[in-house]
Amino acid sequence: MTTSYSSKNKGIRTLLAATAIAMLLQTSLSTVSGIASAAPAPNTKVTSASSTSIYKSFQTKLYQKNGLPGADRYLESHISQVTRYHATLMVLQLENVRNKALTAMTDRMLVPNVQDQMLKIYKSKDSFTQLMSRTKDKNLRSLLQQARDSGYRLVMLEGALYPIMNYSAFDKYISYVNEDIQQYIRIMAVETNTIAAEDGGLMIGYQEILNRALNQETFLNDYPKSNRTQQVQNLLNNYTLYTFYGLNNTPLFDYETNKMVAAAQKGYKAVLQRHNNSEHNDSDFLKKLGTFMDVVAESKYEKTETVETWLEQHVPVTKYSNP
Repeated sequence: MTTSYSSKNKGIRTLLAATAIAMLLQTSLSTVSGIASAAPAPNTKVTSASSTSIYKSFQTKLYQKNGLPGADRYLESHISQVTRYHATLMVLQLENVRNKALTAMTDRMLVPNVQDQMLKIYKSKDSFTQLMSRTKDKNLRSLLQQARDSGYRLVMLEGALYPIMNYSAFDKYISYVNEDIQQYIRIMAVETNTIAAEDGGLMIGYQEILNRALNQETFLNDYPKSNRTQQVQNLLNNYTLYTFYGLNNTPLFDYETNKMVAAAQKGYKAVLQRHNNSEHNDSDFLKKLGTFMDVVAESKYEKTETVETWLEQHVPVTKYSNP
């Protein structure tokens, strides 16, 4: 068991690291753009000078070695004393640094003897805090605490324990940041609280896939110039492929029968019917899905050449595959 982690989990580690780094690259170079001009945080009178001073102190704490826990505590204590502009900026910078540090934290947790210790005491859906309460090893407890306080949550993926971003940890800042970032945090919290896909298969239902996609589409329509537009667009690209193709281990059309999965038929029809007269009735995503379902119905829900041609023309995989 202890000899297999580096090879067995290399793919997952690479995926998690690549995701974090991609998000960092998309955001860190454009932290200020897409953020509205300064405005007071809720129910707080602040001056530009005092807000700037807090912002600079936060940056000093954030960018020092192992500075995430301290920077988070400082931000929580001072965010009510800064402008909405600085509050938004600091929250985005906190996310950037958490994403960047996630790779190193993942590698530390994937060390074979560390994994063995965690797996021996792990119970289903444990948090870092729960795992900390069961270990007698001071070094492991310190690592778990650092992971938790750095803004990560614990998940089991393909038999190994990983840290991932904990977007629910940003909830305490939502009322202080711009509306687009409020919605962004909510979207990302949904993603990390219940992971959509694992080991080449979908882990959520078909209606949930569509609900998430619709929320992502709404964000892009409402905030086309948001600092986090690209991240949400990448999510919507993923969910478009989930919707129209599925994944290798949970394909939309059964490999043996070539028939559309019954649960997908039922789920898609239910969502289309439910949103027929809702605020989403002008959704481009739903319009495309509705047309797709008409094409599939004409083919008796089989993946015929007609269906394949429609997919190639209207949902080409290359267009929605993120770099």
